[in-house]
Amino acid sequence: MSYHITKLFLSSFILCSFLLEHTDALRKTYIVYLGGHSHGPNPSLDDLDSATNSHYDLLASILGSHEKAKETVMYSYNKHINGFAALLEDEEASKIANNSNVVSVFLSKEYKLHTTRSWDFLGLEKDGGISLDSGWWKARFGEDTIMANLDSGVWPEHESFSGIGYGPVPSKWHGNGVCEIDHLITPSNTTFCNRSFY
Repeated sequence: MSYHITKLFLSSFILCSFLLEHTDALRKTYIVYLGGHSHGPNPSLDDLDSATNSHYDLLASILGSHEKAKETVMYSYNKHINGFAALLEDEEASKIANNSNVVSVFLSKEYKLHTTRSWDFLGLEKDGGISLDSGWWKARFGEDTIMANLDSGVWPEHESFSGIGYGPVPSKWHGNGVCEIDHLITPSNTTFCNRSFY
């Protein structure tokens, strides 16, 4: 008899484990975009906290509790854009998309970096030169072209950004000579900080 109870308990446990894994597998990362912030370009820490809490409030209205909302949110975009990334089921994402305060809801996509030498990757140069059939000629060497950069991030504290071995910042460079990392503002003349404020 105890053998059958143990077998039943073990079977139930295994079945529940599979069901839990299946539920998690249905969740996908969605980006919920809410438009601009009301706090403007220079938010205080209270403004940032308020924006994050508004994200939890919105999600809690769909999920039923703030605890679930906090567990589900992966990242809160509270500085420059207003939105959040959350692990949601398709149905939950649809409900959020129907909220009048939501601009859009879309699946997050993972992008892989292809190269650090785009001109080689795109075939714009061959053997160190520009061939006559190069895309450079067809695109008039980028005239009237809008370029985008997928920034995978930098670590400003890395020694390569120390500025050691470089002279003063050239006067023709744009920037205010202030390095802003998170909420810390420090005077700096390093290459990293000035290049980040074109």
